[in-house]
Amino acid sequence: MQRLPLSYIKPGMKTFEEVVDANGRVLCGKGIELTEEHIKRFYELGVNFVTVEGHPVNLPWEKTLEEELQALNKRFEGIKDPTLLEIKKILEEFFKEKYQEP
Repeated sequence: MQRLPLSYIKPGMKTFEEVVDANGRVLCGKGIELTEEHIKRFYELGVNFVTVEGHPVNLPWEKTLEEELQALNKRFEGIKDPTLLEIKKILEEFFKEKYQEP
């Protein structure tokens, strides 16, 4: 699943969860294949994000697991302090878990 800004939503994507407006009204159910009409209506009703099935879009600010681990290694380069190295280990585990498929 992926939570996307409305501008990234395209017809054919399926909702992972209900789409609700700012007032909590359900605009679209879970598992619905979105159409142009759905998207247009979401804009009209002020919906900013929609959670869809899968991971259909590579967002510009998202990194791959490899990129995250490379950046982490660079940040901790030359560190010898055991406490900081333990923090690095925890962060590595966090990233690996984050990037696992559900």
